[in-house]
Amino acid sequence: MPENRPTYQEGHLIVAAIRVLENQHGRPPSVEEIAGLIGHSVEISHMFIRGLEASAILRVMQTPFETAVEIVNHLALEELSAEEKKVAFGDDLEEFKEKKRKEQEAMEAFFASGGVDEEKKKKLDKLADDFEAFRNSRKPPPGGDK
Repeated sequence: MPENRPTYQEGHLIVAAIRVLENQHGRPPSVEEIAGLIGHSVEISHMFIRGLEASAILRVMQTPFETAVEIVNHLALEELSAEEKKVAFGDDLEEFKEKKRKEQEAMEAFFASGGVDEEKKKKLDKLADDFEAFRNSRKPPPGGDK
């Protein structure tokens, strides 16, 4: 089973949002419309919709201009787990935030220690050395320095 399958409640919420939006607009809704109605981010909504699609509950139809979602088998919602699976997602999010915090601290330390100036000086010195080597490797022009 896919890890991104939504819970029973989340599956029903998404299917209900699709029904409401289809009734309002007379067409299958886009992922963005579903996300806006249920108050989730588009990314989280995409993740849950893909899980429901893998469970053969929804069908995602892509056109060159948008992605629409329609209900295929609402009865399969009853097979979804009622257990909360947000703990793993929350742990991943916390790991990501911690990694980004450490990267930010490393960048701040690098800039505060003058690392940028040292790197710039090293690059300029290397360019000067390369230019000098290039200048010395050139053959003098014919009939040049006399």
